Amino acid sequence: MSKSIFYRLFGLRKVPTETRNRLESEGIVFDEEGTSCALAYRQFRGERKRSGRGWEGGAVGTLVISRRSFYVQFPYMILCDKPVNEAVPHLELKLQGPKKLVMKFEVEKLFERSTGELTCFWRVENAAGIFNHLIDLQTRETMDNSSK
Repeated sequence: MSKSIFYRLFGLRKVPTETRNRLESEGIVFDEEGTSCALAYRQFRGERKRSGRGWEGGAVGTLVISRRSFYVQFPYMILCDKPVNEAVPHLELKLQGPKKLVMKFEVEKLFERSTGELTCFWRVENAAGIFNHLIDLQTRETMDNSSK
């Protein structure tokens, strides 16, 4: 896991204890707490963030995926804590090299009181593993919905 210097020094983007306990009880599959990432915004409006078009380099983010939950936390109170089967269909994923995962979010579906576009460029050791896991979940979700 590539921890941000701000996470190591100040615990920035640390998962709250209650949430951490819940995620651990569900069985954590991937834990990227306090990871370095870059954010790209476009016409984004959130609870504490507004951006017409821009980048935020060197942000600290948290991505934790358990068997049941998808948890993402970014600066400015941008937070997603949803069941994994509800969150996964609203992600657009790309792999850019062995340690860079690009995740574009359907903001209105994943983040409370937010609109616009938000893309995260995660810098993680296991980018391919996370990518493959999420693609498998998306495929299963698509197959489940088509069989109904």
